[in-house]
Amino acid sequence: MSIELVLIPVGIALVQGASSLIEKKSGHTYSIQTVMKRQDLLQKAIEQYGCDVYEINEQNCQTEVGNIKIFFRQNDKGIFEAVFDESVQAEDALEFVDHLHAEYKYLIQQETYQKLLQHAEEKGLELESEVIQKDRSILLTFNVT
Repeated sequence: MSIELVLIPVGIALVQGASSLIEKKSGHTYSIQTVMKRQDLLQKAIEQYGCDVYEINEQNCQTEVGNIKIFFRQNDKGIFEAVFDESVQAEDALEFVDHLHAEYKYLIQQETYQKLLQHAEEKGLELESEVIQKDRSILLTFNVT
């Protein structure tokens, strides 16, 4: 007997429309709510996107894309918001956040993959095959011993 599992890096879905994610802040900024809760994975996602990360504290960090500074702060629900200067077009900001979401989800998938392999071995499951799909999903087939 075997078990097949598929790990898909699109595990977090946005229910709200893009325009409802943007919130005007005081001064000359606006924020976009993300789906990201873990600062370590947020920082890795930013780095994988090709940007440097400057950690301010445990709830805040900053990055730059060209000459544009983007500030990330964790709200009272533990979810990060990306804060942009109003000179940045909303479409560009949403596209940047969308790319970060994709990297963040991929990092969660990789972490889940490692934990799954570790726990499967502990539970007596033997990995029979592993196939990485074009969409970066991973198909794992385990033998039940």
